[in-house]
Amino acid sequence: MEQNTTTYMDLKQLEQLVWRQTQETFAQVMKHLLGEMDQQIAEERDKKRYRLVDKRSFQLTSLFGELTIERNYYRDRDKQEYVYLLDRQLAFENAGHLSPMVEEAAMELAIQGPSYRKAARALETFLGYSVLSHEAIRQHLLETEPIAKPQEPILHQVLFVEVDGLFVKHQEKGVRGKEERVAKIHQGWEKNGKRIRLKHRRHFIHRGKSRFGKR
Repeated sequence: MEQNTTTYMDLKQLEQLVWRQTQETFAQVMKHLLGEMDQQIAEERDKKRYRLVDKRSFQLTSLFGELTIERNYYRDRDKQEYVYLLDRQLAFENAGHLSPMVEEAAMELAIQGPSYRKAARALETFLGYSVLSHEAIRQHLLETEPIAKPQEPILHQVLFVEVDGLFVKHQEKGVRGKEERVAKIHQGWEKNGKRIRLKHRRHFIHRGKSRFGKR
């Protein structure tokens, strides 16, 4: 009787293989779409204003891996400056080498996770290649301008306030961490079966030397 000697991949190996091939396929699709957009912009541009200088390459770190993008480089005769019209159309001027999706994922992991190192490892595990070092994530986060959240009115007579200290480790060796004083405030509540769930949560970080968390 013949025995089946075929060696099969396990599910993890198969999943990794399909994911890599999917990334490679969509990387080519992404490059093709960007190339077509750049060509269309070149044909429809104001040729009296924008003089085509040459094509220049750009390395983009994306969900699909590292992409080398060729795009047209122009001289703006009106403003006397050089521009990439493709970048302008994509709202990506001077945005660095990270795609918006990779940047958002890296920042979210850095903010929610326990450390920049674990954020870098998690990103590498998910995407399958080394995207950013922990120090690059840290620097990028420090350079990111915070967006102020609009002020919310107080709609209820009762607020639920929790205050606590969160000890944050420093990334550099030999440098002590510090305690961040955080307040969590809820407005209102709702019933979920027999349980009560608080609503409209906001977090605040206390700065300064005034008393915090004490009556």
